[in-house]
Amino acid sequence: MGALLTDLRTVPNLVTLSRLVLVLGVFISYLSDLYVVGAVLGAVAGATDYLDGWLARRTGRVTRLGEILDQFCDMALELAFLVFAITLHALPVVVLVPHVLRELWVVSIRRYAIELGENIPSRLPGKIKASAIGWSMLPLLVGAVGLAQSWSPALIRFGQIGVLIGLGLSVVSGIDYTVSFVRIYERHGRRHVVATTSRSSSTTPARLY
Repeated sequence: MGALLTDLRTVPNLVTLSRLVLVLGVFISYLSDLYVVGAVLGAVAGATDYLDGWLARRTGRVTRLGEILDQFCDMALELAFLVFAITLHALPVVVLVPHVLRELWVVSIRRYAIELGENIPSRLPGKIKASAIGWSMLPLLVGAVGLAQSWSPALIRFGQIGVLIGLGLSVVSGIDYTVSFVRIYERHGRRHVVATTSRSSSTTPARLY
């Protein structure tokens, strides 16, 4: 645990983890009718997605742990904002289906790649997807709570279009990750299956008749 705690306390990783705290602050602010505070915290949470990566590269602390934390916090932020927008009737609940399925699929194939000593890194379409969904939530939520008054319908529409673009990019990036998965499977898949089968056979006790 010592090494893990030490790595978690690095500045880039602390910035990444702060995103979860900021998301919680957004929820509390909106539920308390502190909409301006919620909007500001949401914007800061989105900004940390860029700041943590910049700090990691600047300080030479780009690590696998940081990448995992960043991916998890991105998923948590996007899912939280989508659920909140749905509860405000600014988005239909069906938008969760492609988003959740894509995230589960990408997590699964990345886990498979790691087991083989490979890595499927974040790609540009995925990063643009996260930015499109995240930043579209700012006008969407501001409009949904009526904070912009007469401008609220326009902000809601603008945010909805941005989320739809983000979901489209989510599918595109999911296909991109799948292509990487297929290539990794072609390199290791057959050998991995044979090795796993061999290990299972060797550990299975002989049956007595």
